[in-house]
Amino acid sequence: MADYVLLTDSSTDLNKELRERFGVDDYLPGNINWPDGTTHDSTLDWEEITPQDFYTSMSKDAMYSTGIKGLEVQEAFFEKYLEQGKDILNISLSHALSNTYDTCRKAAENLKEKYPERKIIIVDSLRYSAGIGLLVSIAGEMKKAGKSIEEVAEWVENNKHRCHQTGTVDDLKFLAKMGRCSNVKAFMGSLINIKPIAEFNRNGENQIITKVKGYNKLYAAMIDYMKATIDPDADRIFVSHTYRKPQWLELQKIVAEAFPKAEIITTTVNMANGSSIGPGMLVTFYMGKEISEGLVEETKILEGILAK
Repeated sequence: MADYVLLTDSSTDLNKELRERFGVDDYLPGNINWPDGTTHDSTLDWEEITPQDFYTSMSKDAMYSTGIKGLEVQEAFFEKYLEQGKDILNISLSHALSNTYDTCRKAAENLKEKYPERKIIIVDSLRYSAGIGLLVSIAGEMKKAGKSIEEVAEWVENNKHRCHQTGTVDDLKFLAKMGRCSNVKAFMGSLINIKPIAEFNRNGENQIITKVKGYNKLYAAMIDYMKATIDPDADRIFVSHTYRKPQWLELQKIVAEAFPKAEIITTTVNMANGSSIGPGMLVTFYMGKEISEGLVEETKILEGILAK
């Protein structure tokens, strides 16, 4: 069985320590355009700006925009490993949020002509942030355990709709501007202290399915929803934020108390995703029941929780 590398992109929310822990061989940063007009790599390790400075600037109406690397850059990234005689498994950001997946797929098609003996498998995670990070972390563990490239790719493909998110963002203007949420405009308007709750849909988009008032009701609804949808054997929960540190710390505590058998991994959402989300996101990611079409079942669950 040929050796293979596990690759991803800068949407993954796995810092250097986590990438090393889970055996992520490499990732390709995208581009991020800063408010001053300069273009930078959207890396995962915050080398050029701190999360606090990044999200604080967005609170003051600074706007960042992102873009993908060109096809030739993606090909060069893959070819570096193909030249070493290694196969490639690349787990990509949701195609509903970016053209990253399509660029990876095109690069793989082009390179297969030059390296017909190599395997290049591109998986659309249909996730972002620590959602894709969770899938990549499990894939890395499977690779370390000796699973083949086909076995790992098949697991991700078959289980990505079991990767849930629940949480909120307290300022929807960035999501509305960037079009990164399927129904955000329905929840725009007067949102003082209102916390919309979003989940992944099967198209790989964020979809708001209800709203509550205040953080206390948000925490209670999130925990009840997680209890109703989480895999009983789930041993890993990511708790992420876009610079709402006090609430993030409180949520970590609440989640740890509710799910004492699970490891809580904490992350700050990367700049590639954060530029579209803005400050104020507070969210958990975990493996659970398969997500239904149109989030019909998930909506019913939350309606029942809020009706109590």
